[in-house]
Order: sequence, then structure tokens, then C-alpha cells
Amino acid sequence: MKRLSGISLVLIIIFVASYSHSTESIVEKMDVDRNHLVKLEAGEQATVELSKVGYYVAIRHEGDSEDEKPELKLTDSEGAEIEGRSPGIIESNNKRPDSQGKLIYIPIRVFEININGNYNLINQGNTTLWLVDDLEVQSSLMSDRWIMASMISCCLGFPLGIFSLLMGLILWRRNSRSSEQKIILQENIMTTDELFKKHNSIVETKEENLDHKSIYAEDDQDEINEEKVPAPFVATSNKWEEWDGGE
Repeated sequence: MKRLSGISLVLIIIFVASYSHSTESIVEKMDVDRNHLVKLEAGEQATVELSKVGYYVAIRHEGDSEDEKPELKLTDSEGAEIEGRSPGIIESNNKRPDSQGKLIYIPIRVFEININGNYNLINQGNTTLWLVDDLEVQSSLMSDRWIMASMISCCLGFPLGIFSLLMGLILWRRNSRSSEQKIILQENIMTTDELFKKHNSIVETKEENLDHKSIYAEDDQDEINEEKVPAPFVATSNKWEEWDGGE
């Protein structure tokens, strides 16, 4: 448990130390103004080389009017249109930062290419559009050592810390209950020395009772037959070992 706590503490320290560097790297690699394949103003078009292993996302500025529907058309070298699809819930909420780290860009269209080649991208709307290769951006993020150190330390350090804390509380409660049980057992069991002292106290009590009976008998009788009076037990030794051994 101590080892897990120590590992958790080290990982959390690594996360804190790498957080600022990793944040800067993330902003730098996801900045749309610097990491786009092509930028199209309203009415512009451009030819771009796309690969079937890529994952292409068209992005626009969040501040553009929602009434101005972005119209983007992608065609291959023969003029066949690539339909693309609307972003899913997760993709729609995956906003992109600018150079200052502000999340101001939103995805509007996703394209998946089946054949490598040159494609024509046409902006038929009234807003500025950017096309980024999301797979390339993610690969660059995963290859950054500061980002990986921050991610691993965060994903492992905090869960390990919570786990070791819970296990520590459970073990502490178990040890506390075991200590209480030991105390109760020790209170109930008498030692041999205590038994010896208790025996002597019982014998002394019997002797006192016999003395009192003798005094009362003298008032009623003139003579007492000493042979009929049993001699009281006198503890000649305070050693409980001899008493306990039957000597």
C-alpha cells in the first residue's frame, strides 16, 4: 500500500510539472491557423492532395452567423463529388483553438477518402473555411513527450491515489476492530498470578469467619474441643508457582 501511495505521489508531481508544457504543445499543434491543409475564403476553391488514411474535417469560425449556412463541395479529379457527412455529437463539441488557446473553431463537415489523389475543394458559402487532417493532428499530439507524460501521469496518478486512500481506510478500520477484540479478550482472561491472589483472599476470608464463630461459641460453652476444630489453611508461601504446581 505504501508503494502504491508513493507511485501515485510521483505521478501527480510529474503531471503538475508537465502540465504547462503539455498545454502549450496542445495549443501549438491544434492551432487551426497554423495546422490546416487549405484555407478558403467565400467563393474560393483550391486543389489539395488527400490520402485514404487521412481523416479530414472542414472547420469554420464559431462567431460566424448561424443563418449563413456553410456550403462546401469536394470533388475528385474526374469531377465526381465526395459527399462527406455531418459531424457527430462528440465531433461537434470538439472545438479547436487559435494561437491564444481560445476555442473558437467548430467542425462543420467530415470527409473520408477512399482513393489517394488530388481533390478540388470549393467554398460555395459566405464564410471562411479551413480543412484540417485530424488524424495527422492527433498523431503529432501523441508523439509529443510532454503531452504523453502529462496524460499518463494524470490517468494513472489520480486513480492510484484514490485507490490507495480507500484501501488505507479499509485496512485502518480492520486493524482498529482487531485491537478492540484483543483488548476484550485480555480483560476476560485471568492470569495465574491473579488466580493465586484470589485464592489467598478466599482463604483469609474463611479464617476470619472461623475466628468469629469461635468467639460466639465461647459465650455458650466453657470448653471447646480443639481436636474437632479443623486447622485453617495458612498460605505459607506467596509463590504462586508452588501453589499452582500442587506443592
